Amino acid sequence: MADLVQRDEVRPEVNAWDAPLVDPNIEDARIAHRLAPLAGIPVLGRVEASYRQRFRLKSWQYMTAVTDELFIAFVVGTAGFASNGFVYAAELANGRVHKKFAITPLTIGTELAPSSTQGAHRFHTRGLSVGIENHGRTFEARVDAKTDTGGLRADLAFTSRTNDDHLAICVPLPGGRWNYTHKFAAFDVTGSVTLGDRAIQFAPGRSFGTMDFTKMYALRHAVWRWIALCGRTAEGRVIGLNLVDPTPDAPISENAVWIDGKREALTNVRIGVDDAQASGVDIRLREVAQVTQKLDLPLVRHRLRHVIGSFSGTVTTLAGEKLTVRDVVGIYEDYDTWW
Repeated sequence: MADLVQRDEVRPEVNAWDAPLVDPNIEDARIAHRLAPLAGIPVLGRVEASYRQRFRLKSWQYMTAVTDELFIAFVVGTAGFASNGFVYAAELANGRVHKKFAITPLTIGTELAPSSTQGAHRFHTRGLSVGIENHGRTFEARVDAKTDTGGLRADLAFTSRTNDDHLAICVPLPGGRWNYTHKFAAFDVTGSVTLGDRAIQFAPGRSFGTMDFTKMYALRHAVWRWIALCGRTAEGRVIGLNLVDPTPDAPISENAVWIDGKREALTNVRIGVDDAQASGVDIRLREVAQVTQKLDLPLVRHRLRHVIGSFSGTVTTLAGEKLTVRDVVGIYEDYDTWW
């Protein structure tokens, strides 16, 4: 059975779940576009569906991992007419960045599994290979890149417990479009990242990770600010945050805090240049490093800025427990794209 768009329906279910969906078939939803009048017409309806699913659907999986020495992030994504892969790693002691960004036409060298519960995401082009094996609550990632500073190899495992609260939501977007996302910000990470001939170990209990799997019929112009982080509070609790501003107008949202794997919803989110507030959350950002990606084509303008930062402040749980966030490393994203 389809999880989001039921048979003979044209709209997905708007809802939130504590686990990723096996079949988040948002691609079967109808949206407004130039060929939309052809939907449902014999033969021509298949043309409309093929165009919509191939060129209007955007999908990606982005993951981060951090240990005492290093922060690393990587992605596999596609917008149909172009695909995107990247990896960057920031040395936390000195802010030195090792990065490789690549954009390829159509889906050449790119494979996106239809969900985050099974299958694999892969991006391969000259100088960059990213692979993510999906199991819903655990993931394995392998990256091999020729960066601007030399070679980078990563072999990482992301693990969450069976009783941890993941977050999967489907929400409407303006203009009759839709977004499905699966997020989690409390992974235990093990493995290693090699920079040149130096291997950095990600030890259990000291290394943490986040993930974002998204499928959306995106707006022609999409703008947001986003924060994702995971680490330990001064009290020793594992904390994760996922904040987005602006938040889609829906009864549910992806804004959440995880405390030792248990999720609480957040509201009233505001993300500034160097700080963020939400219900029970007050944190500030100290920049460690920064990476950017830009693309200018006749139909596409892409601006992506990631600030790798050290976050400090306080988080108060629904039960009234006040936790101290002190130099927990994560990312702040500034996203502005026409496509």
